[in-house]
Order: sequence, then structure tokens, then C-alpha cells
Amino acid sequence: MRRLQLALAVVVLSLLAGCGIGSANTAPTTNSVQYNDTDIMFVQMMVKHYAPAAEMLRMARDKATSNEIRTLAAAVAVTQDDERKTMLGWLSEWQQPETSDAHPDAHAAHGGLPGTGEAELEALTKATGAEFDKTFLNLFTAHQHQAVELARMEVGSGHNKATMQLAERIDKSRRGQIELMLKLMA
Repeated sequence: MRRLQLALAVVVLSLLAGCGIGSANTAPTTNSVQYNDTDIMFVQMMVKHYAPAAEMLRMARDKATSNEIRTLAAAVAVTQDDERKTMLGWLSEWQQPETSDAHPDAHAAHGGLPGTGEAELEALTKATGAEFDKTFLNLFTAHQHQAVELARMEVGSGHNKATMQLAERIDKSRRGQIELMLKLMA
């Protein structure tokens, strides 16, 4: 249990260390930044990806029986809120919409992943006690795996340096979160 607490502390500290991502040093400006379609798609898909995550994290902070899950949820929520604000700023600077298409399968042919749907969120809403903890960990592990896949797409095909750097941080932090959640499930 002591090793698990240490692992949780390391993940939380690494998440909080990345909270400065929205600083002026990484925010692109229209005059000096070049970006490609992958950069735009990554940012749009991540912004959409954050909505169900925010709901799951709110529920975890309120309903989890495990202190480790509540602590993890709080730290992840802070980090993802900062990432989302940064990404929305980029879309504004690039004069791009928050979403590319209202159709849910708009990106299915080029990196689109199934999102966390209403049925999954409803099951999490109904779960209580240890069942909530188990459901949250399973659902959020899968959700964060989707973020890893999106980040790797950006790193492999993106053009904008700041966007690719954020994608690298997302890949690393989400893999750390997944590793911790797998330990919590054991």
C-alpha cells in the first residue's frame, strides 16, 4: 500500500507540474505559427474528449470510496482544465472552430476513436461504493487510453511545435495515469 501511495504522489506531482502549459511561451500566435490539419484535428478532438472526462472526474471526486481515486481525480481535473483552455486558445488564434463537424463519426477514417458515451456515463452515475470505484477505474482507464492514441497521432503527423510538445506531455502523463489506475484495480 505504501508503494501505491508513493506512486500516486508521483503521478499527482507530475500532473501539477504540467499545469503551466498555457503560458505565453507555448501559446501560438497567428503571425508566427504554422500548423497543419493534424494539429487542428488533434486539438478539436481533445477538446471534445475533455467533456466526458470532466464529468467522470467530478463524479469521482464526489462518489469514490478510495482516497487515492479522489486525489487522482482532483489532480487530473486541474491538468485537463488547463490543457483545454490552452487548446481553445490555439483554436481561436488559428481562427478554427471548436469542432469540425457535428457528426459523431466525422474523424472515424483518420484517427477517430469511439468516445465515452452516454450509456457509460449513466452506468457510472448509477454506481455506488466499491462498484463505483471499479467502474470509474475501468472507464477512465479506457478514456485515457484514447487520449494516448490521439496524442501519438499528433506527435507522428503534427506540424506545430507547441501542439506536438503538449501531445508528448499528454502521452506521458496519461500513460502514468493508466499505470496507476491499473495498480488501483489490482
